[in-house]
This record gives sequence, C-alpha cells and structure tokens, in this order.
Amino acid sequence: MKILRHSIHHPALARTLDVSQSIGLAGIAAGLVALCGWSVLPAYVIRHLWFISQVHPNAALGFILVGFSLRLARYQGVTPWVHGACKFFRISVGLLGLLSLVNIWFHLNLGIDKMVVRDPTAVMPGSMPAAVALCFYLLGCALVLLSAGRTWLCQIVALGVATISTAALVASGYGWLAPQELPDYLTVPAMTALLLLALSLGVVSSNAHHTLMTVMTSRSVGGAMARRLLPASLLIPIGLGFLRLKGQEAGWFGPPLGLVLHVVSTMLLLALFLWWNAAALDRIARENRRFEHAVQDTRTALLEILSHVSNAAFAHDLGGNLTFFNAAAERLFGVSSAEALHKTIYQVITPQSEAAARSMLSTQLIGGAHRPESLVLRTSAGEQECAVLTILMCDRSGTPAGFFSLVSPLFASVAGETDSLEQTPDPVSVG
Repeated sequence: MKILRHSIHHPALARTLDVSQSIGLAGIAAGLVALCGWSVLPAYVIRHLWFISQVHPNAALGFILVGFSLRLARYQGVTPWVHGACKFFRISVGLLGLLSLVNIWFHLNLGIDKMVVRDPTAVMPGSMPAAVALCFYLLGCALVLLSAGRTWLCQIVALGVATISTAALVASGYGWLAPQELPDYLTVPAMTALLLLALSLGVVSSNAHHTLMTVMTSRSVGGAMARRLLPASLLIPIGLGFLRLKGQEAGWFGPPLGLVLHVVSTMLLLALFLWWNAAALDRIARENRRFEHAVQDTRTALLEILSHVSNAAFAHDLGGNLTFFNAAAERLFGVSSAEALHKTIYQVITPQSEAAARSMLSTQLIGGAHRPESLVLRTSAGEQECAVLTILMCDRSGTPAGFFSLVSPLFASVAGETDSLEQTPDPVSVG
C-alpha cells in the first residue's frame, strides 16, 4: 500500500542553494559592469578604475555566462527553453576558456581576444591570462557535469578552480605585502581571481543535496567539525606564510630555516586547534546524551499517561507505520497493541477516507491548523465515523518525526469531547 510521501526541505540546504543563486547574481552584475566599462570608457579613464582594469573583457563575459548558469540551475527542469538556455550558457563558458587556451598556448590568432574590445590598449593586454582561461574551461566542464548529474566530478572540478584562484589570490596578497616577482602562471588580477573563487564555490554549493556540501551543511557533529576546521585550515597556513616572508625580508632567518619554522608552526597550531575543537565537540556530545536521556524519560512518561486515557490514541512514523497503540485504541479497533505495531495507519482507515487522511497529514507537515477531521475507521463494531485529531511530532532540531492521533467516535454523548480536542497546542517535540 502506498504511504504518504512529502518532501521536507532542510533549511540549511535551502540556504546553501540561495547562496549559489546570490553568487550567480553577483557574477552577472560584476561582468556587466566590467563589460560596460570596456565598451564605453576611454583607456585613460579605465586606467584609474581599479575594478574594470582588473577584469579582462572576455573574463567579464565569462562571469556573465557562469552567473546565468547558476541562476537558472534551479529552474532548468521547469520549461524546455530554460533547459536549453542553461545548456547554451554552460557550453559557452567551456568554449570561451578552451579557445582562449588554444590561442595562448599555440600562438594562434583566432580573434577571440578582440571579441568584445576591438583595439586592445596598454591598460588591457591582448590575451586573457592563461590561468583565467583554464579556470573558465574547468568551470564550463563542471557546469556540464552538473547538468549530467555527475555531482562528485562536478564538485571536484569546481574545487580545482577554487584551488587555482586561491593560489592566485595568495600569490597576489604576498606580492602586495612583501613585494617579489611572481611566475607568469600565478599572475592573475586579484579581482578576477576573487570572482573566479566565488563562482567556483557557487558551483559547489549548487550541489547542496549531494556529497561534499551535505557534510558542510549538516547539523551533525561531523558537520559542526567541518565548519570549524575549514576556516582554520585555510587561514593558518596563509598567515604563517606571510610571517615567514616578513622574517626572511627582515633578515631574521634564511629560506631553509624559514621553511622549517613554517612547517612546524603550521603543525603545532593545527594540532592545538584540533584539540580545542575535539574538546568542544566532546562537550556537545555529552550535552546531547543528557538531552536524549531526558527526552526518552519524558516520552516514556507521556506514553504511560496516554496508555490510560479514555480516548483511543495511537502514533505512527512518517512512513505510516504504527508505533504506539493505547488500551482504548485496542478496545475501539479490536486489535491488540502487539498486532497493531505490525500494521500501518491505512490498515485502520477505510479506503474512502485514505485521501482525506493523506490531506490531513500533508496539512500538518506544512504547519496547517490543528482541528479534528472526520474519518471512517475500521473499528471492532465495523466501519465507524470518528473525529480524529492529529498532532505533528518533531525531534529536537525541529525535523518532523511522526504523528500522534486522538480518536473519538462521533456520538452525541461525546460531542463535547470533540469540541475540546480543538484546543490543541503546537507540534510536540519528542526524541
């Protein structure tokens, strides 16, 4: 028998998808600003506008294409034209990067660098940096993999782009704080690298229901640990690398000793941070265990009280399987508690009331009003119309865990009872 199915969206995952949409919008806005600047402003003005001069016109076009891909990702299954637009934008990103790489590596003159601005100036070199072209090619591949449902490969490729753009940002930061000559493959304008990093993370977060992002957005101890350790694992090595450069620049130590100090300091600080994080998680685990014991005791006491009430009462999980059956329910339905726990809710409801039952449970899941519903049940006296009041039960995190129902046969003598059932609190929180 088919049980009610209802999609429950995790709020953290929904927020992560909203972040992906916001990043896409930011990419579109940044690309449009840069493109408009290159198209209408003279070179001497662009030279003094840091943001525009940091973004190659073709890179700006790439930001717009990736941004639209992220914005439309959630709606590509709605209409055919949206699906086609998504596919066009994603393939265009990959082609833009691939043609730029071919133009750079093979020294060809494909005209790709003059696609937006016809006459390159001293402010804008003729070709897009090779690292930027490679990032756009990889982003295009990641977006195509996203369309194909290859979530693992999509996230791995997108994280590769994040790694390249992070390396370029770190190199630019070190070059600004401690001036030094950088290799050509790390020479990427800081604003371009920052936008590439944001867009790559947007692609990763667009897979919020799968693989890597599932861990980062979960409310489990593992998710909390990942969110605590990730910033430290990124910032500690970067900060220590800057201190090493400043120490070598001041003449306190040479490169060999600087490397040793950098490695040892990173190991020590990460070990200390891991110890602090483990201690904090251990405290959380102890509090969770105490809470679970308290909830279990409360649940046991509640079920003990309900087992002696005069109204028939039963509970079932989200799959419809009965999990509790009190003595009054045994008398009403003529089924023992042991037998009832092997049944589903729809085995005590007549076929003509199944649609009403599903509608009632759906209403409770989306936070609808609490009021008794008239259902025809299979009681020991035959099919009988009863007033059924259903209450949603949630766990400690607010996630629906099941339903609890009170039943009153529709007799005139119990009309007052049915009216009293309407005075019901909000969903109960149970373990």
